Amino acid sequence: MVLGLAIAASLSLGVADYLAGVALRRDGRTNAALTYTAVAFGVGLLLVVLAIPFASIDEFSAADVAWSVAAGAAFGLSLPLLMIGMARGPIAVVAPVLGLTSLAVPAIAGPLLGDRLSDLELIGLLITFPAAAMIALDPHPTEYALTTGRAVALAVTAGGLLGSAAVFFGRTSTDSGIGPGVVAQLTGLLLLLGVGLLTGRIVRPKRGAAEAAVIVGLLTGFSVVLSVLAYQRGPVAIVAAVIGLAPGPTVALAWLLMKERITVVQSGGFALGVAAVILFAVG
Repeated sequence: MVLGLAIAASLSLGVADYLAGVALRRDGRTNAALTYTAVAFGVGLLLVVLAIPFASIDEFSAADVAWSVAAGAAFGLSLPLLMIGMARGPIAVVAPVLGLTSLAVPAIAGPLLGDRLSDLELIGLLITFPAAAMIALDPHPTEYALTTGRAVALAVTAGGLLGSAAVFFGRTSTDSGIGPGVVAQLTGLLLLLGVGLLTGRIVRPKRGAAEAAVIVGLLTGFSVVLSVLAYQRGPVAIVAAVIGLAPGPTVALAWLLMKERITVVQSGGFALGVAAVILFAVG
């Protein structure tokens, strides 16, 4: 069940990552990132609230609330950085760097916090690092050198924040159900609106980009629901490793729809990612 939740969350997040970059590219204004991420968080919050009847909240302690707020703040700060990175650099490079960084934080923190992994799960976890690194190899080493460097820096920062959010979600109790998702989405929304209003970066959305942001919100909200349930029930390092493979569908969409080139090495990274998921399932 845990692996299924993580795989579904990974696929949903991968598609959302792609559409986030598309939304900002359609708008053309980098300073609109806060606007579209706020829209996405608002839509995601609505979806998570609607999911409450299907994922009961038995007990929601003060510690659960605190961890949820921390997760929401980290998640909220990561999305605009991700959106800008996707808009500035090749999606086929930025997305995998994000995934590699986001799985590194829980992979280190999980065992330190008490996660116990089987031998096969440990092998699978180790495989995810070269898998993500291979997918992250830049197929445009000179054409986008400057913009890719800046975009990758944003992706590393966003990935670190997403990885931290994974650790925070993993600290919530199973009795809290989908509660952490509701608090996290609300926290992220309030944070984005606050920063946007203080900096004057809440702008009028453009048609086409706004619709994409709404879809991003639906997908990320769905991913949050599944991720929270998975983090509460399985080892944080394993769940994060599976979700960290979200760049797979992101890169595939960039290849299919935007004609971004995928190298043989990147294809090998996809194969390693599939092997890692199989090891998680068997282990």
